[in-house]
Amino acid sequence: MTESQQGSNTNPALACLLGGAVGDSLGLPFEGLSPRRIARWWREPLAQRFVFGRGMLSDDTDHALFVAQSLLLAKGDVERFRAALAWRLRWWLLTLPAGIGWATLRSILRLWCFFPPARSGVWSAGNGPCMRAPLIGAHYASDTARRHAFVDASTLLTHRDPRALSAARAVADVAAAIACGEWAQRPSIDCLLARLRESGDDVDWRASVAQVGDCLRHSDPVAAAATTFGSRAGISGYVLQTVPFALVVWHAHHGDFAQTIRGVIRAGGDTDTVAAIAGGLAALSAGVDAIPADWVDKISDWPHNLARIRALAAALANPSLPAPTGFALGLWPRSPLFMMLVLAHGFRRLLPPY
Repeated sequence: MTESQQGSNTNPALACLLGGAVGDSLGLPFEGLSPRRIARWWREPLAQRFVFGRGMLSDDTDHALFVAQSLLLAKGDVERFRAALAWRLRWWLLTLPAGIGWATLRSILRLWCFFPPARSGVWSAGNGPCMRAPLIGAHYASDTARRHAFVDASTLLTHRDPRALSAARAVADVAAAIACGEWAQRPSIDCLLARLRESGDDVDWRASVAQVGDCLRHSDPVAAAATTFGSRAGISGYVLQTVPFALVVWHAHHGDFAQTIRGVIRAGGDTDTVAAIAGGLAALSAGVDAIPADWVDKISDWPHNLARIRALAAALANPSLPAPTGFALGLWPRSPLFMMLVLAHGFRRLLPPY
């Protein structure tokens, strides 16, 4: 990491939030497309193209910002964190967000039916908790017990499958190792695998970790991972596909944010969530300055916008600073507009190239 990159990475929260948001916005137009069709649609340079040459943010960034707000309000208390995040998810559901996962929908409905946040999660191994995990990992980089407690609280709100819990912990643990400077350089494969095995003892998770090692020892790790963890439709929202693939791409392109995002999107499938997870880790590794400025500047969204991202990141680094910790009421008028744009993209996909 260069001196300039180290300087730009002094606020890990900003790296997680901004890197994740950029990955989310770039992956969003390709979500649900197969690798074959993406190859036909691909144009260089990769740019924000969701609406008139601009990018927007999906539920991945919404959840990351809810986590940031909840961390600020909790002040280190995991129960306060759980309660704050649960209320933000309740209000968020009422905005009728586009693309909400089935498990997340059911769990938030359970919250509205007075299930306690510790028992609202449903049995699902979807990747929803993992988009909330990088920021928790970076925030509690030097405190493993607290980091796992907060990741568990975030995960169990929506998902209680042990595979989801292991994968979310793994994402947070990798983010922590980067944020505390332990992995300023690319970690060895054996070092990475050892850390991933420590994140969970679920049998399926351990098998996926072994597959990550096989892919990373391949001459083309990203292609091997796309074959191992993906399908003709791309990388799915199943956590044991999403997280292993994101980790392989992050490791293979360590220090290169742009190539990390390209590698994720070309694999197809759940491109916005996988790019959000990999983007947060890549920005932590490479530094915020490594994110192409054009990708950042052309994000146009509201009320979850760049100003809110930077304000929350600054407050996480310095709690004495003011921060927008209230639920953004602007999500109510914004959600219908976003839904219409998503539908427009859906109709566009009925047309060639196929």
